[in-house]
Amino acid sequence: MSELRKLIDQITEFGINPKVELTDKTDVLKKLLVGIYFEYLNAEFEFDETDYEEEPEFDYKKIREVVKLNFPDFDWYSMVLDSNKMEPNIETGCGDELDDLTDIIKDLLAVKWRMENTSMNDALWHFDFSMRTHSEQHLVDLLKRLKDRNG
Repeated sequence: MSELRKLIDQITEFGINPKVELTDKTDVLKKLLVGIYFEYLNAEFEFDETDYEEEPEFDYKKIREVVKLNFPDFDWYSMVLDSNKMEPNIETGCGDELDDLTDIIKDLLAVKWRMENTSMNDALWHFDFSMRTHSEQHLVDLLKRLKDRNG
């Protein structure tokens, strides 16, 4: 589990430190996203029934501003809405690289807070739940976009 904490610390840096100094941030980001995904797919925990206080609100706008400073070339992209449909006129939508990474970071900051303020089982349950219901799609979409962008 210490690996998950290290990954969270590294990826959330892109949303809290406006001047992350790395040679190739995009390659580092891809590796971190894959690491987070691996941890999610392999997470094991027991449900913690303790009632804890809710984590603080992490400011989406502030995180997004910092992400934009670290990835100024992040932008909108096209995406297929349902990849299971095979039609001549497939329905498409718009994705947003900044939103994808901001949402991932926001969810991971909540997990990190829980690691520090509740229990590891509570943090892992929250990690699993937020990935299953929200962040996993952002993560997969962002990885695909970064792959498509760089060929």
